[in-house]
Amino acid sequence: MTGARPPVPVWRCRAVWTVVAATALWRVALAARTPLPSEDGVSYLWMAQRLADGEFAAGLAEVFPPGLSLLLAPWLRLGGDPVATAQAFGIACAAATVLPLAAIARRLAPDGWLAAVWLWPFGSLLARNAVEVFSEPPFLLAMALGTAAGLRGRWVLVGVAAGAAFWIRPEGLLLTAAFAAAHRRAALPALAPTVAGPALLALARWSAGHGFDPLPLLAFHDLRDDLPQRGAVVANLLQVPGAWLEAFGLAGLLGLAAWRRRREPVVQALGGFCLLQIAVVCTFVVRRRFFLSAAVPVHALAAEALAALAPRWRIGVVAGLAAIGAATGWRGTIDAGKAAEREVGRWLASQLRAEQTLVGDLARVCWYAGRQPPPPRRLPPADLLASAAPAAVRFVVLGDRRPGFGELERGLAPGFDRASLPDELAALAAARGIAVFVRR
Repeated sequence: MTGARPPVPVWRCRAVWTVVAATALWRVALAARTPLPSEDGVSYLWMAQRLADGEFAAGLAEVFPPGLSLLLAPWLRLGGDPVATAQAFGIACAAATVLPLAAIARRLAPDGWLAAVWLWPFGSLLARNAVEVFSEPPFLLAMALGTAAGLRGRWVLVGVAAGAAFWIRPEGLLLTAAFAAAHRRAALPALAPTVAGPALLALARWSAGHGFDPLPLLAFHDLRDDLPQRGAVVANLLQVPGAWLEAFGLAGLLGLAAWRRRREPVVQALGGFCLLQIAVVCTFVVRRRFFLSAAVPVHALAAEALAALAPRWRIGVVAGLAAIGAATGWRGTIDAGKAAEREVGRWLASQLRAEQTLVGDLARVCWYAGRQPPPPRRLPPADLLASAAPAAVRFVVLGDRRPGFGELERGLAPGFDRASLPDELAALAAARGIAVFVRR
């Protein structure tokens, strides 16, 4: 008697490639509506530009993990617009993630996997994230590949994926932790390559003169006084449901419901990753974007919940969730008015000589002016005034709606005047709340 034929690999399913195309095309449409990168995005681009120019020490000097910038650097080296290049890279990673995600979902729910995969293209925050130059697209691709390896018991590959993902986002280590908690001793071979990821990053930073520290972001956050809710675990827990829904919509609830119904190790590893991600976020501050690191297990677990529905209901639920995600994603792109930051930055670039620089609290303006973006924190007025003291600082650029602006304006008065911008640019800057000061 002949046994059942093995299922066709997901990469040979036309329906999966349709999802891949939808993922890419929808993000291309959102990219056309996105006037400029996120504030974190310009820091990643600054690092990538330094690395592309061979300035290894400068590229590793920022507090952000360098993985995304290292991946972008070869493409920036080829020339072209850095924002468009980074958007194309994010779109490609998001589209490529569909293939391992489909394999994972089919393993969990042979009847609901394709429906769950169709939630991926139109996740509101996920889709915008790829075109705003955040680090999640390549991180989630690594997570999907590592998770697919874990479902096949390929523990060394799990560790390699986790260790490599750490270079992009530190939550990469949670992949091995989740599988180790579910499979215990069987997953031990994943530990060595997982640990190698942070160790190699620490070695790379040490060789560049920055100390043997794989994650300077932790020390940076320890010095911050602009996040009063940091580490308030109980208060942060109360914010988790709302932020979780904002990150994933109702798809996030589908995944958690499926995890509670099934107890086998594979499902528990995926659910465990979600719990670990929530725990990590609660020890810092709750932001909806931070939960996106759990997007792969959330969508894979949703397949189990969708499989429990009748086919007609399944199609209706997925179509409804996709429509909601598409609508909120379309409306939620970066405000077109923020393009003023790009225009002010480009004008400043035309005014600055090579030996001159600028300081301020507007990262995108600084980057478009060709200068290093400020660290991802709100500096107190005294620190900003101190940074403006060196003679090489010609311009100071501030948001005039930030707390303490009046104090900053008074502190700059002895040495700086309000810059006279071209009329059209002055109107854009005023509408956006951008104040430019020039040294006398």
